[in-house]
Amino acid sequence: MTNILTDEQKKSLREQIENAYKETWSSLLHDKVKENPPDFDWIVRLYNEIKYKLTYFLKKNSPMRKSIEEALDSELFEQMIRHGAFKGPEFYNLVNYIFDISLKLGSPARDNDVKNLRNEILTALSNNATFAELVPLFFTNANIVIDWIQEDLFGVKQNLERLVKEDIITPATVPKSGNI
Repeated sequence: MTNILTDEQKKSLREQIENAYKETWSSLLHDKVKENPPDFDWIVRLYNEIKYKLTYFLKKNSPMRKSIEEALDSELFEQMIRHGAFKGPEFYNLVNYIFDISLKLGSPARDNDVKNLRNEILTALSNNATFAELVPLFFTNANIVIDWIQEDLFGVKQNLERLVKEDIITPATVPKSGNI
């Protein structure tokens, strides 16, 4: 069977689909947050996903994992947003916390990009963007930087495996699979 699309065309099509999905997701989230009352359940689920994505590759009892789990208290977050206690200062602190952790866990090569995505959110906040505008922007940008962390970690793993396969390094020099 002959491929109808070239690899470049497949990549382009995949990117178009991903971009359309992300735009639709962001637009839907904006609409759900704009409702009265906002879809708090979805916001809490997204918050928990961020927390999970930041901690799942860390050792269960590591100080960093414990610190993140304590700082991102889901119950407190849910109570605060449902009762109108999650305002500008709390949002500012959450943005900085998520992006500071991402800078610690991520590749230094991405630091400027991470800072730019954080600044995009903080600029919107300082320009009095609405809650419905800030929430999708925050979750979109936070997921981008956390996905970069995971992408880079898996890239390192694949490079180490390739080096072992090519007999450039020995398996004894490669850390065993598991959490950081």
